[in-house]
Amino acid sequence: MKISISDPVVMAPVASLVPRLQPWEAMGWSAQQHRRIWRSWAQTFARNRNNMAAIHYFKKCIDEHDDGHFVTLCMRSNFNRQIAQAEKALDDSRKAAKIAPWSAIVNLQIADALYDLNKFEENKMSLHNDSRLYSGTKKLPFNYRLLVVNSNFEDNLGDSLRPFFLRNLASMRTIYEEILKPEKPAEASTRWKTLKDLNECDVNSLIEKKEIRISPLEAARRKRKTKIYYQSYLNDSWIDIAFLKTLRHNPIVLLDKYYNSAHEREKYLNNSYECIKKFTKMLHARSPMYNQNYQRMANPDMLEQMHQDNKNRIQYQTRRNMLSILRTIRALREQKDITRLRKFVSKVMGEFVVLKTRRIMPWKIEFMNEVYNHLALSLCEMYSIPDYKVSPYDNDSMCRLLGVNPLKPTEPQVVVFGDRSTYVYEDSGAAFEQAQEYKRAKAALDKRLYFAKLPIERSYLLYEIADCLLSQNHLVHCLLFAKSSIDEAVRANSKIWQFLATMLQAKAHAILCKYERQAEVLNNAYKLAKELKSPSLCTFIELCRMLNRDYMTLRKVSILVSTKRLRCRISNRSSCMLPNQISADADSHKILA
Repeated sequence: MKISISDPVVMAPVASLVPRLQPWEAMGWSAQQHRRIWRSWAQTFARNRNNMAAIHYFKKCIDEHDDGHFVTLCMRSNFNRQIAQAEKALDDSRKAAKIAPWSAIVNLQIADALYDLNKFEENKMSLHNDSRLYSGTKKLPFNYRLLVVNSNFEDNLGDSLRPFFLRNLASMRTIYEEILKPEKPAEASTRWKTLKDLNECDVNSLIEKKEIRISPLEAARRKRKTKIYYQSYLNDSWIDIAFLKTLRHNPIVLLDKYYNSAHEREKYLNNSYECIKKFTKMLHARSPMYNQNYQRMANPDMLEQMHQDNKNRIQYQTRRNMLSILRTIRALREQKDITRLRKFVSKVMGEFVVLKTRRIMPWKIEFMNEVYNHLALSLCEMYSIPDYKVSPYDNDSMCRLLGVNPLKPTEPQVVVFGDRSTYVYEDSGAAFEQAQEYKRAKAALDKRLYFAKLPIERSYLLYEIADCLLSQNHLVHCLLFAKSSIDEAVRANSKIWQFLATMLQAKAHAILCKYERQAEVLNNAYKLAKELKSPSLCTFIELCRMLNRDYMTLRKVSILVSTKRLRCRISNRSSCMLPNQISADADSHKILA
């Protein structure tokens, strides 16, 4: 059989895999049936609060519809309003209005979306315009919404606004300057060009962000106002909101080091909290806090009386707490438990006293002085004559006498390949935990020092920071903070805190083995001990001075002995030289001369 060139060539079909189809795709259903399935699934996921899946199937149903069916757009608009996405709900409603401008449901959704966005003026205008288009039962929802928005205008601009402005008139200018004043448009020039025109250096072109520090008292006020805010609008559910707020950064919930889903959990918690914040802001815009307070003031005299009674109750309770704190401090002093006493004073002064004003705690300065003086007396009791023999031939005697550990070189870490117990990890181990605890303690002390105004309190905080640095062997920084503590104690006219800070300097010099500087520091400490009229402290300082003098004497003797040995070696070397070597050395000296 001959095949001519003109005959068509029949190609064999190329083998290919059949695409994997879902059951509803293999049945040959129409696109309209598929859209009904997507819409049904989206509604189911929305009821089960699976928001991501609901958004996906709503989008799938709308994108595959050529003319954009307005019923699905209305459903997605309602869903977006339920998850506090009012902007997206308004967009969907306006898209549906372009398809069906005659629908009353669509116009109601536009009005509701504007209402959720707190655009009450636009909402009122839209309701008035739409109410003219309908009659009978279709007009009733628009009239009802008009009554609601008119009541919101009454709550915002009614009788409650005037007293609010009178109470907060002094702070209105500050609020306008910081929040409400429109910002100037940024210049088009780049940062490096602006700095070049100003003759300023620009190394990394990074904008330095100012750290906003809030005082503990202001932070407590904001926390209290937030609590009242949620209580006003969410009633008993405010405790759940506070719990959700703390869950967002809880490591037990996130478990970021153990599972890969920590980011999804954190995102879900943040989205839930933001959704609740948006809903409460909507409620606040409809009926502000000043209106809520005004409605409670049925009898202003009774409200003022309740306020005074509450203030007196807090004052009496604060006084009882102050007396209890002083009793606890005295009991710890009798037990000579310095560690517990320092932790207790740090907690009380950093969490309780700092949150009290002079109106609630009239004797606040006197109370702080008494607490810090009790602590200083307990710290001074640590310096006492030891019950063992102190020898100047032991280099660590001064450190043990002052109660500090001598500085020793760290041991080298030996890593054995295959033995995981010998590996050193930067983010684990006792040393890492100790360093992290030190950083947290120092950060807390720095924050308290930034807002501390009383000189004796600043002296105490600087002393604690210096002691913290001493425990980490940062000796130079320790000396600087101890000097600052002495200066603040001089301002406070507190001899005992001057003495304690001076002894911190003595500890640092003892570790560094600086005997001459140690002698000066111990002399100053002895003068302060005499002014404090404490024989035990004078005896202890005199023992330290004697030990330091012995150290200095031994070092001078060792220097003299080493110098004598060097001279003997040089003389022995010169006596052992031959005559020709001596003449050669003499000739070389002449040449050099």
